[in-house]
Amino acid sequence: MLASCSGLAVALGFNQLSLAEIRGSNSAWTAPPYTPAPTLLPVAEAVDSANVSTRFAAEQAVRNLTDSRVNVRATPGYLSKPGDDVIGILPPGSAALILGESQMADNLVWWRVRATVADGRAVDGWVAEATASGVQILGQ
Repeated sequence: MLASCSGLAVALGFNQLSLAEIRGSNSAWTAPPYTPAPTLLPVAEAVDSANVSTRFAAEQAVRNLTDSRVNVRATPGYLSKPGDDVIGILPPGSAALILGESQMADNLVWWRVRATVADGRAVDGWVAEATASGVQILGQ
């Protein structure tokens, strides 16, 4: 191996290097100081969870803009929820009344609403403003 390395060194013109030059000067290489980058929170965690959207206001009438039935939930969010978290179904085009400020849960904006659900009951619950893919659910 030494012969092949020295042969390569001679072929490339490095035959005039001394051992001192290969080892370098007496000063040791020092890595530059490490400065950690600031940690950024995802948007969903960085916003105030008490009021994350100003699209609607309390006492504002809205409706289900989709052609689908939408779950009205007891609590905001939809991931890892028990089956009894769905307290009613809001049919397409059905009206609801915004009861207060929005909350962020499961990367969606949720609004507390009062609505008459598919079975005729009036319920107070939570409906997402839009789907995870961006389809608007609530509007005027």
